[in-house]
Amino acid sequence: MKKALVVVDYQNDFVDGSLGFLAAENIADKIYSLVGKAVADRDFIVFTKDTHYDNYLETREGKFLPVVHCIKGTEGHRLYGMLADFEEVVAPNTVILEKETFGSDKLCETIEEAFSGEPDVIEFCGVVTNICVISNVILCQTHFKNARIVVHEDATAALGNMQHHAIEVLKGLGVEIV
Repeated sequence: MKKALVVVDYQNDFVDGSLGFLAAENIADKIYSLVGKAVADRDFIVFTKDTHYDNYLETREGKFLPVVHCIKGTEGHRLYGMLADFEEVVAPNTVILEKETFGSDKLCETIEEAFSGEPDVIEFCGVVTNICVISNVILCQTHFKNARIVVHEDATAALGNMQHHAIEVLKGLGVEIV
């Protein structure tokens, strides 16, 4: 089976940095487990990294969410916890994809190139469910016509009831929630 795991924006600033929240910290073991299984199964793994620059507050996103975060080159931009090891050593079947917006067209292109077409399954985990996770899931749901799109609910996090709302929207779009 051709399978990709996408770990969305599981970076220091979203876990214990400027936009950190407890629910994001609480999913660390679930994410590590999914990544460990993907490595063992030799699945393709994409780590997306929210990536901003010194002019962040002047951007459309910065005006919407005026909290400086994930500035390239800072500790907050790095992958969280044990995932930081993937930034030090290039692992086979693994890509780190920097993105400057909530969703990234480059994610779909990267997955398509890795499989020379469409994979069988694309799984998602990470943060923030109602912003970056949902944006990238919808892009893949639109781009890939036959791949099963799966979101690991227990390995995603958002603030308050936004988690529930995002999951319900994804269910309504035909995304498999596990």
